[in-house]
Amino acid sequence: MSKDRLSEVLEDWEAVIGLEIHTEITSSKTKMFCGCPVDFGGEPNTRVCPVCLGMPGALPVPNEYAIEATVLAGLAIDCDIAQWSQFHRKNYFYPDMPKDYQISQYDLPFCHGGHLDIEVGDGDAAYTTRIGITRIHLEEDTGKMIHVGGSEGRISGATHSLVDFNRAGTPLMELVSEPDIRTPEEARRFAQTLRSIWLALGVSDCNMEEGSMRVDANVSVRRRGDTEFGTKAEIKNMNSFKALHDGVAYEIVRQAELIESGGRVVQETRHWDVGAKRTSALRSKEEAHDYRYFPEPDMVPFQFSVEWIESIRARLPELPAARKERYRSDYGLSDYDAGVLVNDPALGVCFEDAVEIAGAARAKAVANLVINDLAALLNAEGDEGAAVTPAMIAELVTLVDDSVISSKQAKEVFAEMAQTGEAPGAIVELKGMKQVSDADAIEAVVDGVLAAHPDEVASYRGGKTGLIGFFVGQVMREMRGQGNPAVVNEVLRRKLG
Repeated sequence: MSKDRLSEVLEDWEAVIGLEIHTEITSSKTKMFCGCPVDFGGEPNTRVCPVCLGMPGALPVPNEYAIEATVLAGLAIDCDIAQWSQFHRKNYFYPDMPKDYQISQYDLPFCHGGHLDIEVGDGDAAYTTRIGITRIHLEEDTGKMIHVGGSEGRISGATHSLVDFNRAGTPLMELVSEPDIRTPEEARRFAQTLRSIWLALGVSDCNMEEGSMRVDANVSVRRRGDTEFGTKAEIKNMNSFKALHDGVAYEIVRQAELIESGGRVVQETRHWDVGAKRTSALRSKEEAHDYRYFPEPDMVPFQFSVEWIESIRARLPELPAARKERYRSDYGLSDYDAGVLVNDPALGVCFEDAVEIAGAARAKAVANLVINDLAALLNAEGDEGAAVTPAMIAELVTLVDDSVISSKQAKEVFAEMAQTGEAPGAIVELKGMKQVSDADAIEAVVDGVLAAHPDEVASYRGGKTGLIGFFVGQVMREMRGQGNPAVVNEVLRRKLG
């Protein structure tokens, strides 16, 4: 869907978007109602027991940690915490739900209300908008279906289906937003901002590729100026932030064009096809009464005291918005750099630890190294990048700042320490990389280079000042890259006149 076409549609139509974000509490050691371990992958159907398989007579025992994590998540986005809550049975029949019902929450969730402020756009076009939160409730995840023979795991065209119940029963938070989102970019920023908060809390790894964070979007359109909501369609299978943006954008245009051509939008669930970049009808959308909710008979309701809720609130860490502002105000980082460090807790921790060693005055240099070099290493090598420690980063930045090595040499040192785990100073000594800053020593080399290239000297003095780069390169070659570039430039310009 082109940006131009979307912009054209949004001139006459307003999108009304609400998100449902399902997040597995992967930090929990066990499932929601049994002692089976929580872990991604593994041999199918090996992390199961009579409880998560729904065997007759097997009784659920609620996971205390998962409940506390859900309440912590709610407090982080200013939700009200219910002092009286309970689980319900959500009845439906599908092969990935072994009990033929899901233990979930209905009208009495743990968290309700709240809001999330998101920053959208850049530069002069940037703005902040507040998105309301309807609820966060806790439930058990379903199993995983694999449709064999179809395209992209879909039922259509499949010859048969396989079911893996390892995931069934994993604690799953579902956040439902108010329909306050108006553009695909706002939808993307909302999900990204929420992910950064969940990561800061440590409740989930939020890995969208592995399905531990899944986003569904309810989308409708209405004419500009109208107040009534249009008929909504729910979009599923958006397993990246880009897919969320593109899926919502496509659906906005599809619905507007459908109405303009005399058709009408049908309330249904639609599948986002990444390859075709379009949505397609999956099934009619169920209403709440279709699930025949009723209180879970095998568990008593929950009563939370004010003291207990406040004890959970006391666990709240510094949240991403506050941390981002601190990075900007205390260290002078740009919005972009601060945002990258906030959105990746591992990078943020490494940055802060390195700055503590190197000093706040070197914070920008540390941030550049972490965001560019270390992030690239971790993306390429995964855990192998762990050989680079904050102390190494601090030492490398200090070596450059003290003119012991050049920024170009620092790239070589970083690659070496990532491979060997050796400290930067030791690598510099071993390879004889110490930068030469002595003006007299550099002047001797400069004199030799100028004497060897009289024609270029004459051209420079005749107005071709761009040749300064040629002379710098010749001097650096003679000094095997160890000349201080600033001093080399200063000496050359003085000698050339």
